[in-house]
Amino acid sequence: MQNLSTRLYEIRIKVEKLVEENRLLKNENDSMRDRIEGLERTVELQKNTLSELTEQNKLIKLAKNLNPEDSDTEEVKNKVNELIREIDRCIDLLNE
Repeated sequence: MQNLSTRLYEIRIKVEKLVEENRLLKNENDSMRDRIEGLERTVELQKNTLSELTEQNKLIKLAKNLNPEDSDTEEVKNKVNELIREIDRCIDLLNE
């Protein structure tokens, strides 16, 4: 009987250790999931920023290619602003 009682006690201790290890691993897993979600949000923000900067770069190149002698400067500014508004609308549609 003593042997059985000792074995049960040992099993109980092992089970308790396993339960504690399981709890720690679950906490670590939750922490890692939170970190992954944060990193995914960061990546998405950086993608959006890159897209916006790429579009702005295209607009700047387009504006540089326009010869101010051939058209009024105000007209060029209006055209660039119109293109920027159109890009912003497209970005808003993509974000929805």
